[in-house]
Amino acid sequence: MSELDDEVRSIQNGMEKSKKEAESARKQADKYQKRMQELAPMVKDMEHMAAKFSDNPEQVLPEAGSIESGKSYREKKAKPLMEKIVKVLRSVYASYLDVSRKFDKLQLSYNRAVEKANNLSNRFHEIYTENQELKEIVRDYECVKVVLGKEKVSDIVQMEKQRELLLKEQKRAERSKQNREAR
Repeated sequence: MSELDDEVRSIQNGMEKSKKEAESARKQADKYQKRMQELAPMVKDMEHMAAKFSDNPEQVLPEAGSIESGKSYREKKAKPLMEKIVKVLRSVYASYLDVSRKFDKLQLSYNRAVEKANNLSNRFHEIYTENQELKEIVRDYECVKVVLGKEKVSDIVQMEKQRELLLKEQKRAERSKQNREAR
């Protein structure tokens, strides 16, 4: 009886541990999901910057003055604007790469957390099923104790344990003997 009680307690402890681990994995998955949602606006900002500099060049680049030479226009207006655009594009691209890497890492972590939660959930169901089966065995054991008497059942259990211990000892001795003979 105490052996079954110990096993039931052990399985119940395992179930509680699995529940806690599953809850922890779900919380971690939620955290990663929230972080992915935080990154989405950053991507939108980059798209907005790209759109800002994708406007019609005539609107971004001012008209040349009537007396202004091509070289002067190039040096004073076009070149600074192009440098500004290149600088912004590099910044946008670097930000994009950074966000992309972070997103990939978060996606991977999120997938791992979801997989872990699913595995823990499956393990929880296995342990729960096993627990139900053991409860049924305990009920049957209690019925046998009522019918045969507590002392008689305890005696039978002790005799069986001693028999199993003796069998284990015999098998160990045989293996030991075989190992010595093999040398």
